[in-house]
Amino acid sequence: MVKKIVFLFVLSLTSLTVFSQDELPGFRVDGRFLYDACGEKVILRGVSNPNIWFEKNGIPRMAEIAQTGANVVRIVWETRGTAAQLDLAIQNCIKEKMIPMVEVHDATGEIDKVPMCVDYWTKPDVVDVLLKHEKFLLLNIANEPGNGSVSNSKFRSTYQDAITRIREAGIRVPLVIDGTDWGKNIDMMQAEGPGLIEFDPDHNLLFSVHMWWPKMYGFTEQDIIDELAQSAELNLPLIVGEFSQMHGSCEENTITANNSIAYKTIMRECQLNETGYIAWSWFGNCNPFWDMSTKGTFASLYDWGLEVAVTDENSIQNTSVRPYFIVNGECKVGVEELPHRDAALIQHYTDLSSQRISFKYSLKAPAHIVLTIYDAKGRLIRQLVNETQAAGAHQQELAISDFAKGLYFYQFKADEHSYSQKLLIQH
Repeated sequence: MVKKIVFLFVLSLTSLTVFSQDELPGFRVDGRFLYDACGEKVILRGVSNPNIWFEKNGIPRMAEIAQTGANVVRIVWETRGTAAQLDLAIQNCIKEKMIPMVEVHDATGEIDKVPMCVDYWTKPDVVDVLLKHEKFLLLNIANEPGNGSVSNSKFRSTYQDAITRIREAGIRVPLVIDGTDWGKNIDMMQAEGPGLIEFDPDHNLLFSVHMWWPKMYGFTEQDIIDELAQSAELNLPLIVGEFSQMHGSCEENTITANNSIAYKTIMRECQLNETGYIAWSWFGNCNPFWDMSTKGTFASLYDWGLEVAVTDENSIQNTSVRPYFIVNGECKVGVEELPHRDAALIQHYTDLSSQRISFKYSLKAPAHIVLTIYDAKGRLIRQLVNETQAAGAHQQELAISDFAKGLYFYQFKADEHSYSQKLLIQH
């Protein structure tokens, strides 16, 4: 008799988190994940674009950013921006099939200015704009509120008041809350996040750490690994809302071991933990080391920006999935007909007698399939499939002897929709 062991489970790609469509108008948070209005899980992958300081309407930069495959743009704004200008910025982001995350910068480093940011979001004309786009929108309440001395109680009370006022204004979109200490403090959000989620009547919050985490501030690469894993274990709905290749002043003109940021580790660990990330920023900083592009165009992406956007295995282009809803503006007729149901079933089996691992899947319609193996640190090990395949049953195999014993992950993509699962290899 052939000795066959099925590791983990059979993954049905027909499974979805299903929400009542009259619960919330658009995106919603469940557990630690974000879902769109159709119930499709969305892992944010994108960039910040400083609209308010340059072309407020986002033209032509939204179209340039869209070429990366990003599914989100963090629209950098200030309370001096008019409702009409904000409306155009959001419209032009949605037009390019990307999720608009709007934020205001006025409270940067000053938590006592968060109420002023809330004043802006709850102005009647701004509320009208937010409600107009509520099916597509994420609202980042205030950029990097407070310095390193903000207490837990101050953070908690400030955001309880902000949540109350925003919800009373009728805004029910996911609210994004940045960490204190100019966004760097992840401990604050791990400690206070669960309580704020319970406080929010819609339980619809995301928390955003800005990983300006160089050695000169006492951070190590291991901190990135540990803190993202810990946040996932805590079931905290966390994203990395800003990161770059280095940190320092506008005058810094050299990247050193002291001021550099392990941005590839951030991307890798975000991919491993299914955590969203948003790079800072597309173009126009006081220090060009923070710019991803030299001219604000896709063609002018360079060095770290090119890696983050396109070439790294965990780049935006290689990991971003735009949900059907943001591309088409609606659900298909019934959740059953969403595109990722075309890949009906995937199973993986380990046969210890033949020392083979088999992946079996069936397609209801032709689809471009990518099946990739990663190690526990998110490094690419092997790509088994990268081609368009016909409808019907398919199988891929690999030899156990090709792999060291341990934990791996496989990612199965059918067109724009992807799923990652654990793969345990035992000799």
